[in-house]
Amino acid sequence: MKTFKELVEAMTMSQRLKRGRQMKVKGKLIARKRALAMKKPPSPDRINNAVKRAVRQKAISIVDKQGIYKGASAGMKQNIEKKADKKVKMSGAKWYKRLRPQVRAKMKDAYKTRMGKGSTSVIHDED
Repeated sequence: MKTFKELVEAMTMSQRLKRGRQMKVKGKLIARKRALAMKKPPSPDRINNAVKRAVRQKAISIVDKQGIYKGASAGMKQNIEKKADKKVKMSGAKWYKRLRPQVRAKMKDAYKTRMGKGSTSVIHDED
């Protein structure tokens, strides 16, 4: 997946201008929808996706002992990702089970801090 900087570099000038016009129209709508989504508590699907990302990140961090993944070339990244996929297949279920409560608690805490104690838009459950 390309970073935003790589995407902009790959685009032609006319494509950049077109993207700028689109974002001028859609930017406020995107921001409003993001704000609405932040007011909703994390759903089970979002929690599961976050746990899957955490498991994959753990596998990459184990495989990438030198810490070169972020600045690596495409071929090197592909090698690291292949090894990480093998790790996820071997012990991903165990990590999923172990990381799920931590990720869920982190998402729940983030939601509570976003909403604040005095917020009337959500009922806080203290558990």
